[in-house]
Amino acid sequence: MINVNYIEFGEKISDHLRSLRAELHSNPEPSTFEEITSQIILKELKNIGITDIQTGLGNGKHGIIANIEGGLSGKKVALRADMDALAIEEETDLECTSKNKGYMHACGHDNHVAMVLGAANIIYQNKDKLKGSVRLIFQPAEELSPEGGAKSMILEGVLKDVDAIFGFHVWPELPFGVMGFKEGPLMAASDYFHVNIKGKASHAAGPENGVDAIVAGCEYVGAIQHIVSRNISAIDNAVITVGTINAGTRYNIVAEDFKVEGTCRTLSPEIRDLVENRLEEILEGICKVYGCKGELNYQRGYIPLINDSEMTKYAKKVALDLFGEKYVQDVKEPVLKAEDFGFYLAEKPGSFIWLGTAEQDKDYWPLHNSHFSPNDEVLYRGSAMLAKLAFEFTESNK
Repeated sequence: MINVNYIEFGEKISDHLRSLRAELHSNPEPSTFEEITSQIILKELKNIGITDIQTGLGNGKHGIIANIEGGLSGKKVALRADMDALAIEEETDLECTSKNKGYMHACGHDNHVAMVLGAANIIYQNKDKLKGSVRLIFQPAEELSPEGGAKSMILEGVLKDVDAIFGFHVWPELPFGVMGFKEGPLMAASDYFHVNIKGKASHAAGPENGVDAIVAGCEYVGAIQHIVSRNISAIDNAVITVGTINAGTRYNIVAEDFKVEGTCRTLSPEIRDLVENRLEEILEGICKVYGCKGELNYQRGYIPLINDSEMTKYAKKVALDLFGEKYVQDVKEPVLKAEDFGFYLAEKPGSFIWLGTAEQDKDYWPLHNSHFSPNDEVLYRGSAMLAKLAFEFTESNK
């Protein structure tokens, strides 16, 4: 067993991780525009001493990979961090609040980048003890659903020769510092749909002379809610959410157009197919009843995130060794939030781990909220865990 005190190393760089995360947090950038973020990452990698770096990857060409070669031969493990921010106006009271109006790191990607850079620091300081190598993946455009940045990074070869991959997500539904593990499906497929229903405009006083797209559209929105309640078993998971509706031009005109956008979240290919098919069948039926025309544009986005059982057991054991039972928890049910880390897991064995940020007696703020900002004490813990994951995977026979 490699003799490295990961917690001690993590604590030593804790203050540096705080300042690094603050710099990242104050410079949030949307998907495909992560230029400053990539510069911060590149500067830190070079300061650590890492020289095997490749830039200009992924959507927007701001993705980065870096390799740390160990002093001994062995396997290659990858650690991934997502880089992009969200179009949300920040409402925290942080000193490092967003400098970019209308954008903030409301999903914790600044934490993820800082933790992987911290792990890189720990690994590099002990690289002579490392069997094999570690690949650091800094991925742009995770929030760019339904496309996402993972697919483009994979196409550019970031998983070449990689034996396993691991990633973190800060998670406000878990107690602070607790790591959540689940074998199998953890997060959902995320699909987008757009429906356009075309009727015929007429004067509101003579609706019999037109075809009311609003009446047909409202019927459609109501009808598709029954897909989950009546076409899918109650023990399966699925969500269909309508997010936008646009219709009509004036209060006294029968609307000619009705447009609706939404998302579908599923955990299995069979349910995913069923939902798409039913959206089309219901549209055809309602258009026939109301005498209008309809068009469905269904775009498949992120696939389900399915953790490898063996790698998840391994990661859980690492966490137990490092932090003890108090900070390890089994996740009982998957969630219908989505993450494009699933694309990596479709190619290589690995596991995606939740890292709790909920502090006792503190206000609860969910992901994608303008107040979300985890306590920086979580950073060194994540870095220590990722470093230990990498070290002990490369020296194992997995």
